Amino acid sequence: MVKKWLVSLEVARDDDGPLSDVGMTQLASLLTKGGTGPVLSQSDSGTVLVSITVDGRSDFEARSAAESALRRAANTVWSDLGLPPFTIAFIDAVPTAGG
Repeated sequence: MVKKWLVSLEVARDDDGPLSDVGMTQLASLLTKGGTGPVLSQSDSGTVLVSITVDGRSDFEARSAAESALRRAANTVWSDLGLPPFTIAFIDAVPTAGG
């Protein structure tokens, strides 16, 4: 059975620099267009915490869908802004109350 999952991930520049406000806005916009209902916040270390909602039959499937959506959006942002490579790290995936 397909459920809605809230997946939390981190994306960070490999040079440990912060993502600019322009980059944060662009990343949020691209994820919103993808229908994932993103919530983004940036830590003091420059890492961006991204929580997005995706459909999946399991936590593994949800994680995969979320990582793919974030990777596509981050590739666009990083390319547009000429940033160094990035790394995505998985944090958690939990079914939502309505899912």
